[in-house]
Amino acid sequence: MIRKKIGEFFHGKIKICKFKDIQNHENKIYSIKTDNENSNLYILENVRIVQSGNTCFSVLKGNYLIEDLCFQSKNLVRKDLSINKVLTNGYVSFFPKKVKGTSFCLLQDIAQKLNYFHFLYDCIVKLHFVENLKDLKYDNILIPSKKLNFQKQIIQALNLEKKIIDCDGIKIIDLEKLIIVDHPYWRENNLWFNDISNLPEWSVKFLRRKFLNLDSKKEFKKKIFIDRSDSSSPYNQIENNLEVKEFLEKKGFEILQFTSLSFIEQINAFKNADMIVGGHGSAFANLAFCKANTKLIEIRQKDHPVSLNKISEINNFDHKVWLIDTNKNGKMFVNIEKLNNYIL
Repeated sequence: MIRKKIGEFFHGKIKICKFKDIQNHENKIYSIKTDNENSNLYILENVRIVQSGNTCFSVLKGNYLIEDLCFQSKNLVRKDLSINKVLTNGYVSFFPKKVKGTSFCLLQDIAQKLNYFHFLYDCIVKLHFVENLKDLKYDNILIPSKKLNFQKQIIQALNLEKKIIDCDGIKIIDLEKLIIVDHPYWRENNLWFNDISNLPEWSVKFLRRKFLNLDSKKEFKKKIFIDRSDSSSPYNQIENNLEVKEFLEKKGFEILQFTSLSFIEQINAFKNADMIVGGHGSAFANLAFCKANTKLIEIRQKDHPVSLNKISEINNFDHKVWLIDTNKNGKMFVNIEKLNNYIL
C-alpha cells in the first residue's frame, strides 16, 4: 500500500480514538432529546475531514481518527471502522481546503449529493439540531453539493446562500472549528432499508415547519399521478405507463413528472392533493407535506423493500402499498382493473 506509507510519512500512523478521549473545553458534546432517543452534537477545534470515495467520511484530530464521527457503508449497510478507507488505505494531502470560522457539517455520503430524498432527510434536517441550541452560532454550512436545481432552491428557501460551502469534489477539508451531528436515522451495522422505515418524527415536522407555507404560482389538481418514466433509476418503473396515464387522465388525474417541477411546486402538488398515485421514488420525499386524510397509492416492486409508512403515520393519511412482481424487463405491469379498485 504505497499511498498508506506515503500518508504515514507525512501525517504519522493513523490511530483510533473515541470522542470522549479528546473531550475538553474546546471539544464538546451536547446530548439533544429527539423523540424517544438522544442525538449527539459535537463541537471540535482544528480538525480535518477526509472524503474517500462515495461512502466513506472521516473526521481526524491530528492523526487520530475519531470513531464516533466517521461514517462508512457498504451494500447499503452502515459499517464500523473496519472498512474505513483512511484507516485501511491511508490518505495523502498536499493542498487541503482550509476553512476559517465555525462550520456546521451536513456531509455524509454520495446519496446526499445526487438524490432529492437523501438531500432532505439525511442532510437538510440536521439543521434542526443547531436550532435547538439557540446560542450556537456558525459561519459556514458544508453541504455535499449545490449544483442540482433542487439543492439551489432548497438553500434559497432557507435563506442560507451566504453560508454555504459546496464540498462536491473536495476530498480534504481543514477546519478551524467544526459542528457535526449524528446521522438522523441510520445506525451502525444496520441495513438502510430497515432504518428508513423508522424515520424520526422530528425530521418530518422540521420539513413541514420550514417549507409547508411556501406557495407556488402554479396550481395543481386534487388528484395527481407521479410519472417516473423520466427517472434515471431502473426501480419501480411501470411497463404499461402510457396505458396507466391515459386511464388516470380520464379519471381526472393530473400527470406530473417531478423532475420538471421546482422545489416549491413539488411541495404544493403534494400539500394540495387529496389523492396521489405513483411508483415509489424520490418524489415521495414530499409526503412530509401531505395533509391529514390524503389518500396515497404507492406502487412498488416486491424486491425493493423500502417503506415510507412512517411518514404517513406521522401525518395521519391513508397510505396503501401495492406490491407488484417485475417482469423480464425489470418493470411492473399495472392491472388497470385493480388500479380502478384502488382509486375508488
